[in-house]
Amino acid sequence: MIQEIKEIVEHALYKIDCYSDDALALVVRTGMAESGYRALKGYGEGNPAIGFWQIEPATLYDMMMNYLNYRKKYRDALEGLGMEFRGDDIEISVISNMAVQAALCRLHYRRDRNPIPSWDDIEAQGLYWKRVYNTPKGRGTVKHFVKANLKDDIIF
Repeated sequence: MIQEIKEIVEHALYKIDCYSDDALALVVRTGMAESGYRALKGYGEGNPAIGFWQIEPATLYDMMMNYLNYRKKYRDALEGLGMEFRGDDIEISVISNMAVQAALCRLHYRRDRNPIPSWDDIEAQGLYWKRVYNTPKGRGTVKHFVKANLKDDIIF
C-alpha cells in the first residue's frame, strides 16, 4: 500500500508544482508519522485533526486565508485536485481526498523559509517535521518520526 500512497503524493506534488525527491520523502514520511495511513480523524478526545496527514482545521483555514488567497497558482491547483474553497464542504473535500491532503502538507512545509532536508537523512527530516509540522508543542517526537518510517518498505 505504501507504494500506492507514494504515487498519489508524487502526483499531487507535481500538480502543485512543488515536486522534489526531498519533498516526496518528507510528505510520505509525515503521513506515516501522523497517522500511519490508518486514521482520517484525529486520535484521542478533542483532537480535531483530519486526514492521513492530520491537518488541524485551524491550520487549514489559516493556510486558506493567509497563504492560498494570495497564491492563485496553488489555489487553482488544489481546486484541480478536488478541493472546495467555499461553503460547508471544505473539510470533507480535504478528508476525502488523499491528493489534496498531500498537497496541503507540502504547502504547509513550503511556508517555512528553510529548505527541506535531504531525503536520505531521515533524522534531519524528523527534526524538520517536528519544528514545522508537528510544532514544538505537538505530542510527536523525532524518535517517533524515525521509528514510524523505518518499519515499512518505503523506497526513495
